[in-house]
Amino acid sequence: MNHYPKRTSIKPLNLISFLHKPSIEMNKKEISKLASAVAATYMKDEEDVNFVPKDVEFLGGEDLSTVLVHGYANSKEKKKEVFVTVDYGDYRVTGYGYN
Repeated sequence: MNHYPKRTSIKPLNLISFLHKPSIEMNKKEISKLASAVAATYMKDEEDVNFVPKDVEFLGGEDLSTVLVHGYANSKEKKKEVFVTVDYGDYRVTGYGYN
């Protein structure tokens, strides 16, 4: 008889959302790192694409909390340029596209 509780896992995207505290001011380097991780996780989990982030671009002024994560989809055939938009107010992917 197994007396150990069943282990559950938390998806990285959920963990990132849980740990993020919007009231704490984050610098651009931290935002870039977290947005890149969210973009890669989203593309893998939701679209089954191995997304490799390369660069992060901050869009708009100070009122806009959106970044554009540039990178590529790594597949056996070839590399495709991909961009993913992430709202860093709540670290939610708002869109993506291929170049």
